Amino acid sequence: MRIALLTYFAADNYGATLQAYATIKAFEREGHKVELVNYVIPEPENPLFKKILLLPKYLKFNSFRKKYFKNITKKYNNLEDLRNDPPRADCYLVGSDQTWNPEISKHMAKGFFLDFGSKDIFKVTYATSFGKEKWEDTEWINSKETKELLNQFDLISIRETSGLNILNDYFSIKNVTNVIDPVLLFENYNDLTGNVKENNKIIAYKLINSEAFYNICRKTGKYFSTRVQSIGSIRKIDGIDCNYPESPTEWIKCIAGAKYVITDSFHGAVFSILYRRQFVICASDPKRITRIKSLLDILGIEGRILTENDDAEKYYKLLSTPIDYDTVHLKLKRLREESINYIKQINIEYKKRIQNK
Repeated sequence: MRIALLTYFAADNYGATLQAYATIKAFEREGHKVELVNYVIPEPENPLFKKILLLPKYLKFNSFRKKYFKNITKKYNNLEDLRNDPPRADCYLVGSDQTWNPEISKHMAKGFFLDFGSKDIFKVTYATSFGKEKWEDTEWINSKETKELLNQFDLISIRETSGLNILNDYFSIKNVTNVIDPVLLFENYNDLTGNVKENNKIIAYKLINSEAFYNICRKTGKYFSTRVQSIGSIRKIDGIDCNYPESPTEWIKCIAGAKYVITDSFHGAVFSILYRRQFVICASDPKRITRIKSLLDILGIEGRILTENDDAEKYYKLLSTPIDYDTVHLKLKRLREESINYIKQINIEYKKRIQNK
């Protein structure tokens, strides 16, 4: 089956880049041909000095994209472009990450709800996410429009239980499958990293800058008598190592080899879990960790979440309390099998449709 995939893949963001890589890999493993739809949310224009500072990171990400994202459509600048000349495919697939969060996609939101193309095109999702607890109408898309677009999908799978509730309660969409993030569909990423050497470092990965976070990391490093290394950020923090910029592959290696991980990132948590790292989520705003909370709840490790207001001693104690990864990975194996079965079901349903024509 020829699949046109709409997802976030072009930003210099570790989670977005790696979830796109995993989605493509998972569907290609099932024998499909996947083409990324070049429908990209514009990045804010940076001043020249910032462009220069961020250039090394861009070059590393661009090298990764050129190597692994080879099948890409022509550029679509807006929804009208998609409507006037939609991608040629057997199936339109909306991929994971917060592709159903209009606060991110803004004027391009309707494109991620597939408001284009022939009605005969098979339309499905894998692990889409609203990234929030409740649906809110925006100037870009409202509830009525969203419900109409959702009803055209042949199969829908969602990543978080909160998203399942939104589909059920706000839009009366009942036949929905809960699946795991595509990154979790694979046991490891040795195909990218090779063998990873473990070290004694604490890895700090922070999406939202906060001095309180780095204070906690410094104190934790002193407690364990080990170095703290910040990854994914150009920020120079006193008492914390920084080897900016890491490529997506190097970023995985840093987490995979760490003794401990402190982060506020969903995919920081995902890779910590895959590589059995002892980690803590340091939430600056508990309302913004819906995705993380949902994942940890499912795996039975919801107690790994603290906030920036918690004493550093709580972080020491939690990192010193080993996660029962044998149990976690048994649950993850079951969830992985269920999610792979959903991907297989997409092909089964597509063949049924072809036969019934």
